[in-house]
Amino acid sequence: MSESFLRQQFPIFQQLNDDKSWVYFDNGATTQKPQIVIDTVNRFYSQQNANVHRASHSVSAAATEAFEQTRKDVAAFINASSEKEIIWTKGTTESVNLIASVLAKGHLASGDEIVLSALEHHANIVPWQQVANEHGLRLKIIPVDEKGVLKIDNIKNVITNKTALVAISHVSNALGNINPVAMIIAQAKKHGALTFVDGAQAIAHMPVDVQALDCDFYAFSGHKVFGPTGIGVLYGRQVLLDGLPPYQMGGEMIEKVSFSDTTFQGLPFKFEAGTPNIAGVLGLGAALAFVRQYRSDIHSQEQALYTALISGLQSIDGIRFWGEVNNSICTQSFTIEGVNNQDLGVLLNEHNIALRVGHHCAMPLMEALGIDGTVRVSLSCYNTHDDISRFVDVLKRVLHTLRPTSSSVEAAARQDKLEQKGKIDNTHNGASSVNTDVLPIASKIREARSWDEIYRQIMLAGKQLNKLPPEDQIGQYEVMGCESQVWLKCEKQGKHLILAAHSSSKIVRGLLAIIFEPLAHLTLSEIKQFSLASYIQSLGLGKHVSQSRGNGLQAVIEEIQRQVR
Repeated sequence: MSESFLRQQFPIFQQLNDDKSWVYFDNGATTQKPQIVIDTVNRFYSQQNANVHRASHSVSAAATEAFEQTRKDVAAFINASSEKEIIWTKGTTESVNLIASVLAKGHLASGDEIVLSALEHHANIVPWQQVANEHGLRLKIIPVDEKGVLKIDNIKNVITNKTALVAISHVSNALGNINPVAMIIAQAKKHGALTFVDGAQAIAHMPVDVQALDCDFYAFSGHKVFGPTGIGVLYGRQVLLDGLPPYQMGGEMIEKVSFSDTTFQGLPFKFEAGTPNIAGVLGLGAALAFVRQYRSDIHSQEQALYTALISGLQSIDGIRFWGEVNNSICTQSFTIEGVNNQDLGVLLNEHNIALRVGHHCAMPLMEALGIDGTVRVSLSCYNTHDDISRFVDVLKRVLHTLRPTSSSVEAAARQDKLEQKGKIDNTHNGASSVNTDVLPIASKIREARSWDEIYRQIMLAGKQLNKLPPEDQIGQYEVMGCESQVWLKCEKQGKHLILAAHSSSKIVRGLLAIIFEPLAHLTLSEIKQFSLASYIQSLGLGKHVSQSRGNGLQAVIEEIQRQVR
């Protein structure tokens, strides 16, 4: 089967983005939807919409039948022993919270230990952390080596007779590693510990057999396996689920209610309070049918793409791979020496290449590796070899911009400094306001006619930023809410402010210099009224500043205004 056949099943790729095809490499965050899923959801709302389990009329009966058939299909997809073991949730995150909450009601006791791995997504850390704090439990962590691979040689020292539960990801969302969950589960069973597997990243890329794994609980999200958002699956052994209390109270999960007492339904409805995401369930069923039909082709395509990706990336000077290249789904995290991840993501986006940069909701992992994040390329079956070739080519060009080998940028910077010398007065001249139309940096940005020229001016602006010295790059001066780390120090001088800041991102340093320029000429009272959004738009930078980056700059402005007040 040609790679174009699978791609043609996904209508989003038939569209063009600014006259360029879209390279989507952020599949670890969410996958695109095939036409069969879109049609299924649309058909439900346009032709079949009725609540399930609630009415005797034929439309409701048909919806209920399709809804419950999907539960059976999901059970078969992961080889659960009964459809009663399939609980609908909003996604993996709610599944973790559900199990953590109900286990805390009598199944976990003070002194027990919960074992996690250093690879876990925040959603598989924080719920267990909160339970541990509230009930006097201890968290123990399976460590990783210098590449981010689990160190399982001393697993016997981590999982002991005190272990009540082991919660482990099947595949690392940050690095793509396939973890040895069957071995870890077997070790947990020796000590009578329960096991929970976060399968969010595994479900779309590899067969899952919960009986073969011998896990107690397994969870995944529909949107990561070509299905709708807002729908997820929690698998649990029937004997365990039967003994656990409900998670939420409401309609559907009630058997009988009086003002003196209430009894609850049996499985699976005991854990499904309220009207469910019916369209989401049906859409998930269609997505899994798509995977079943093309599983062999999906696997072959993803492996071929991953091989091509690794080959292309290996030609990049200064690149470092994280995780296991030879034991991975089609996801690869990397860093490049001397290059800021956020800057790289911004420039690739300007070429219509979408990938993920940052800590990937795995801050403890990044801390263990001694880095602040990675660039993550996560592939799927609808990606193509042309996508890979284009990405590697653009990456090399972008890197040439970020770390030029010639002195051209430095020469341009020196020229700009000569042109602007004396024009930016950080000590102020007593003026209460300034005409921002004639500010040197702002003028250069407005005059730029292409993204490359705008980017050059942003980089040059960053060289003029009043840099905060390393000894002040500490928690006291860190601004929270920024996409990249930012430290800011404000000092009042008369009616004005002296601003100093730093970020590891060159683009952020440039943007800080751009927004500091007008502030340097405003009085304290005028700074209180400064509108970042209006100023960014006036420079024509609105479409080049992402919402997350804009939120970070706004956090800086709000901190400045807070200090002014």
